[in-house]
Amino acid sequence: MPKKKPTLHSHLTDAVSSIGKLVTAPLHFVKPPKPTVARKIASSPGIEHAKGVDVPPADGSIPIQCIDFGKGGCEKTDFSNVTDLIAHPRPEWGGFRWINIEGLHPFIINELRKAYDFHTLAAEDVLHTPQRPKLELYDTHSLIILDMVRLKGESLASEQVSIIVIGDTLITFQENPGDVWNPIRTRLQNPDARFRRYPIWYLAYALIDAIVDNIYPILERYGDVLNDLEEEAMEDPKPSIQQHIYLIKRELYALRRSFWPVRELTSKLTFDETSPVEKKVRVFMRDVHDHSLQIIELIESSREMCNSLQDFYISVVSNRMNEVMKALTIMASLFMPITFFAGIYGMNFEHIPELGWKYSYPIFWGLCISTTVVLLWYFKRKGWIGK
Repeated sequence: MPKKKPTLHSHLTDAVSSIGKLVTAPLHFVKPPKPTVARKIASSPGIEHAKGVDVPPADGSIPIQCIDFGKGGCEKTDFSNVTDLIAHPRPEWGGFRWINIEGLHPFIINELRKAYDFHTLAAEDVLHTPQRPKLELYDTHSLIILDMVRLKGESLASEQVSIIVIGDTLITFQENPGDVWNPIRTRLQNPDARFRRYPIWYLAYALIDAIVDNIYPILERYGDVLNDLEEEAMEDPKPSIQQHIYLIKRELYALRRSFWPVRELTSKLTFDETSPVEKKVRVFMRDVHDHSLQIIELIESSREMCNSLQDFYISVVSNRMNEVMKALTIMASLFMPITFFAGIYGMNFEHIPELGWKYSYPIFWGLCISTTVVLLWYFKRKGWIGK
């Protein structure tokens, strides 16, 4: 069968496909977080009607960890299902309990709700993500929702973290395994740690503080990338630089949207009269509030730097374009008199006196070269070329 001859339509299709691949290719090391909205519109409030609430997950599919700690010691236990966790007795020395669930499943959340008697709307907020960072105060317990942002290799991962404080128990729910709390788990093993002597809200403070402080290295990474982009824009302003800047601005906006409510949340826990936090813990919570303000200021500074870098990139590109236009204009100006001379002596008139001279040809070249040299000297004297 003879080979089909390519048509104009096929060429255009291939060109558009190639451009699309360039546009959609990853340009920056940070990837925006993906929302996972699970709640259906106009569904019944509460978790009792959630899909899968009566079906337990497979044992071990969702990591469950329980840490009992207090003046008498610290004991860490891992469970494969929520039933064993609820049946697990507290140690004889009592103390506090931290339950961490690394995964969201309606059965587990509902079983813990029934065991610890926290509100069904709080359980619904835990299950349905994403939620705006907030603080919900109930009669016997409190719900705190935050966004935990981490760098995983060369990508940015964001997940919702829910903290329920009820009595001497603190329950944390994560969307995915892994967190920034390993240093806190290590500190819990220390007999002299404040966790053993302070109320359970001190642990809540430490968890919130770790989430907030983890933003500092991420913002430093953004600063390094922006500095590299500035140097690259100065040396070789490629179009991809502008796309990098746009992606960073979008991600900084997402960070700002995630951490702007943290300021209000920590302020309410620290300064509000209805705050359930004990007075000696509020001093530490005030430190988290200060850090949240600093992070918001750093995010705003990074966004302003993006705007300045974008203006700088446009300025560099414009200056380079002006240099190119100036060079083309000078070249056109140099060839304009030569074109004029060639046009005169290229006319098809029969009587042109100079055509019969013996030295017409060298005189013509001498006139062209001398005119070009005079123009170059004039341009340089005016400062249009050279230094």
